Amino acid sequence: MFLSFGACIALEMVLFVFANDSSQIDETTAILQKFKTLEKEVSMLKQRELKTSEEISMLKQRELKTLEEVSMLKQMLNSCQGAWNEFSKSNPGMRRGRLVPEGRQSQIAFHTHLTHNINNLGVHQAIEFDKVLLNEGNGYSVYTGHFVAPVSGLYVFAWTISSGDYTCIVYDVVKNNEILVHFISDAADHNDWAVSSGTAVTRMNSGDRVWIRVSDIHVPCSHTVYGAGLGTSSFAGYLLN
Repeated sequence: MFLSFGACIALEMVLFVFANDSSQIDETTAILQKFKTLEKEVSMLKQRELKTSEEISMLKQRELKTLEEVSMLKQMLNSCQGAWNEFSKSNPGMRRGRLVPEGRQSQIAFHTHLTHNINNLGVHQAIEFDKVLLNEGNGYSVYTGHFVAPVSGLYVFAWTISSGDYTCIVYDVVKNNEILVHFISDAADHNDWAVSSGTAVTRMNSGDRVWIRVSDIHVPCSHTVYGAGLGTSSFAGYLLN
């Protein structure tokens, strides 16, 4: 069957229009899909923005709560400080952070050892006895080597200082920078130990300090103290009355 020339022209025009319409449909479909994708992305961004706003709000609430807690703690601290001040005023046994329980003023005593050797001590450097065997009344400090009297009274102090193997040390027993006694442990000229011991009795006010330090007397010494424990170098004291 053969079509006329006119029918062929008409058929071609129909096919052209159909093909052109199909291309427009595909393009329109792609654009719609792109819009849907963008709508989803916008929706997700809005959700994230909402979530971020909620998190910011929660953080602000936490910050406000923290500030309120800090304010309460400050009030509590001020209240405690006030109560502590009142307590200190009403307890004469309290001095410089040391509390002697009521009725136990006589139970003040300390006993310490040095557990290691200390070489080349400097002039006026304190010997810090690091092993505390007894510290009734909490008067002795391992960080300074000082004994601070918790209460006023008559105190007794005793010490043993050792040096050895061609070393020596010249030292003072000091109360509030006032020298009570000078001593020397001298093994500078022999390969052996030298030991010196002593006792001092002194009246102290609450807060007075006693310690042992290297002397500034000009004697050629290495200023070495031996401390093997077991009393080789020790420092002790107690309240007599």
